[in-house]
Formats: sequence, structure tokens, C-alpha cells
Amino acid sequence: MVFDLLELILGSLCSTSFAILIWQWAGILIFPLDKCLSETSFQPELTVFKPVKGLEDQTLECLVSWLRQDYKGKIRYLFGVAEEDDPVLPHLRALIKQFPHLDIQVIVCRENRGLNQKVSNLIQMSFYATGMVWIISDADIYAEPYLVRNLVQPLRDSSVGAVHCLYRLTGPQGFADALERIGNNVDFWSQVIQSRQIAELDYCLGATMAVNADFFRKTGGFEPLGNLLADDYHIGHRIHRFGKKVILSHLVVESRIPKSSFRQVWAHQLRWARTIRFERPVSYALSILSNSTLWSLIWLLFGESTERFYCVALVLIVRLFISIDLQRRFTGGWSFLRYAGMIWLRDLFQFFLWGMAFAGSQVVWRGKKFRVSHGGVLTPSNE
Repeated sequence: MVFDLLELILGSLCSTSFAILIWQWAGILIFPLDKCLSETSFQPELTVFKPVKGLEDQTLECLVSWLRQDYKGKIRYLFGVAEEDDPVLPHLRALIKQFPHLDIQVIVCRENRGLNQKVSNLIQMSFYATGMVWIISDADIYAEPYLVRNLVQPLRDSSVGAVHCLYRLTGPQGFADALERIGNNVDFWSQVIQSRQIAELDYCLGATMAVNADFFRKTGGFEPLGNLLADDYHIGHRIHRFGKKVILSHLVVESRIPKSSFRQVWAHQLRWARTIRFERPVSYALSILSNSTLWSLIWLLFGESTERFYCVALVLIVRLFISIDLQRRFTGGWSFLRYAGMIWLRDLFQFFLWGMAFAGSQVVWRGKKFRVSHGGVLTPSNE
């Protein structure tokens, strides 16, 4: 009797994860990725915020891509760094000479306006911002020339307060990098699309987002975010809470990240996992149900029915081919022979991440240790 009940539970968990997998795949089939708009006449004056720290191989190419936008409206570019000796600073100043026809300002953000250094920079950069739209984007984001004029169009509607983008990870492809890319380029974006089907999005993804500047100021601006880890999440959440829509753009931006070690990937992924756990604890706890590889292998190991072998094989094969399709749709390519087995390995990696998210509250961010508590509030770590 006990074994029959165990078989039923494990089979049900495997079936549930498989149903979620199919649901995610079905959702992305009707989402028009990278679709440019036919009407882009709304081109208001705006400011682009680029908080920058350090100089990676792709940093300057990414920043220059934003300076080459096909946009008729006035754009003010704000580059902000926290320290005078940051190696990127001379290169930012050189961009002013390289593009003398553009409104570019380089701002050294000397004040400490919170534990979140990025937000501290944004607060100080905002004093120089103009226009009815503010675009906040990470330094490693490469922008196609049509991005800005397409991104701002939903803000023509006064009921919309923010627009944000999915992002694909590109760059070096070592073992650790492959784990991170699969997590983002296969699973994360399809989960965002799925959550959009369940309810209106009430958060932003921070790679690139545009906000109605006047309304954003009315919600408090950047100042209340100074000690919050997930500033992008809270920007969208506050805008939604104050009655405006948060729109997910059909455009996908490219995040060009440098090569990372396994330790760096683990620290980044754990910080992300613990952030989500503290921001949305119930949904994060339930997210384990979507791990089809995990529940298939548990059923295979602890079940007894002969039928489970066929069911598990089906789930693992479908997981592989759906992942290949998700990657192909999102990035335009997929190396089957190199990354086929990495899909299942990533699922097991994700299980350990999920467990560790509940095992502590410490995160490592930009080389510093913090503790994160309910609501994503940061405090210095004594360890």
C-alpha cells in the first residue's frame, strides 16, 4: 500500500512537471520575439542611464551601440561611475570626443546613496536627466539601431508606466558559462512568458527598461531603492502598484557577458535565486515542480512500475527537444552535440540552487558580501 502511494505521488509529480514543460513551450509559440513595430512615430525626448563599473572586452562596443540609435528625438546619454580610478572612465570621456554631435555626460557618483551601488549611481545620475522617458540599461547590453524607437512606443499610452525587455546571454562558452546560458536562454525567458499568461506582469527585468519619467518620479524615483537588491523588480512593482501597466516588449536585447569560472557562476546564480526567494517566496518554492528532469530521475530511482521507464524516457527526450527549440527561437542557433547533455545537468544544478536559496541569506555582489531579508532589503554581512 505504501509503495503504491509512493508510486502514485512520484508519477504525479513527474506528470505535473511534464505538463508545465508543455505549457511553457506552447506559450512561447505565440509570443512574437524580436518583432519590430510598423508604427514608430512616437519619439519623445529621453535620457539613457548607463551605470558602468570596470572595463570588460565588450563594454565599449556595447556602449557605442547605444550611441548609434536610429532615433529622431533628442537623447541625453548619462554614463555614471562610482570611482575616479575606474579604468572605464577615460574611455567614457573619449566617447564625448568621438561623438561630439550627441548629448553625452560622464558623471562620477562620489556619494554613497545606499548599499546598492548601481542605484546609488542612478540616484546621482538622475539629477542630470531630462525628457519624458527614462531608459535604464546595464553596461553589457548591446542595442540594435532600432531598439530605442521600438522600445518607447508603448509609453505613448498614458496607462503604461514601464516597458522592459527579455535578454539573451552571449559571449564565451565554457562549461560554467553554458550552465548559465541554458538557465537564461532556455528556461528563464519561457518562464517569464508563462507568468505573463497567468497574470499581468508587476515587475521589470533590469537589462533594459523604459519608464514614464514623470510618473516614475511620483512613485519616489530611485531614492527608495538604495538598499534593495532587486532594483529592477521594485521599479516595475511600484509602477504597477501605483496603477500603471508594465509591458514586456517583443524585442530581445543581447547581454554580452565575459567568461566566468564555475565559482563566479554559482555566486551569481545563488544571488539571483535568493533574491527571487525573498521577493516572491511562494512562487519560488513552487517552482521546483517545473523541474522535469529531477522528478523523472526520482521516479526512476524510487518507483517500481515497469511503465515508469517509458514515461521517464519520454519526459527526458521531450525536455531535450523542447529546450533545443527554445534555444533556437531565442538565440537563432543551437549546438546539439555540445550541449545536449547539459540540459539535464542544468536541471540538477538548478535543484541544488533551489535548495541553497532556502539555506541562507548571504549573497555576494560585486565582490562584497551582504545579507538579504524579506522584501529584498540588503544589510552588510559580518562574515
